[in-house]
Amino acid sequence: MGRREYAGDMRWGWQCPRCDADVPVDSDPHSETFYWACPVDDCPSVGFGFSSRRRARIALREYREAYQNIYR
Repeated sequence: MGRREYAGDMRWGWQCPRCDADVPVDSDPHSETFYWACPVDDCPSVGFGFSSRRRARIALREYREAYQNIYR
């Protein structure tokens, strides 16, 4: 991952790679890191331990791209 890698439009939510639901990125005050978790009850998608909100969004985007390429 490059230092200035594009994270997309930061104003809007991102979509879950498995179910396409809007996924918020939040901070964890206990560990002082950022995480994202799909809000749909039966969807297991989650990412945690990111040093910034931007890195969490980049990881979510990369996960989405990798997940979509599984069946190509």
